[in-house]
Amino acid sequence: MWKGHILRPSSTLCRPTSSLLRSAFLDIAGRDLILSARIWDLCAGTGAVGLETLSWGASSCVFVDLNPKSTALIRKFLNEHDASARAKVITADIKDYIRRADTAADVVYVDPPYRMLRLYEWLDTLDWSSIVAPDGAVFVECGSRNSLSDSWIKRAYGDSYLCWKLMRDLQ
Repeated sequence: MWKGHILRPSSTLCRPTSSLLRSAFLDIAGRDLILSARIWDLCAGTGAVGLETLSWGASSCVFVDLNPKSTALIRKFLNEHDASARAKVITADIKDYIRRADTAADVVYVDPPYRMLRLYEWLDTLDWSSIVAPDGAVFVECGSRNSLSDSWIKRAYGDSYLCWKLMRDLQ
């Protein structure tokens, strides 16, 4: 939908998810999982992952990031491209958002700063089956293969790892 529209964050704003990882995520999730899905883009940064899911036909996306500059950038893009109705942008800690969420997500994508090891530990211990719809999935981007336990499926893409769990495998 927005092919060729590029978000241009300042180099100090965040480490954007590479196009290689975004493509891998979308290939693994597949159009069937993304189409009409409720997406959570956590530690959203530029929002590129969530925006990509909206362009693939997700019904909605919640973008959550602690940095108000990041959320302002996402809001600006959504407003400029007439997509605000399908999105919610929240400036908050993802732990608080997950604890207070009143609806389940179909797909969750989390891309924390690689140095936040305690956050990865917390993500590893969450009961994702109580947060994500039974036919959904959770994806986490990591800087190290060891950031998450072996209960996650992991693939390397350059210097990063994409880790995921399918809820149907947890039942």
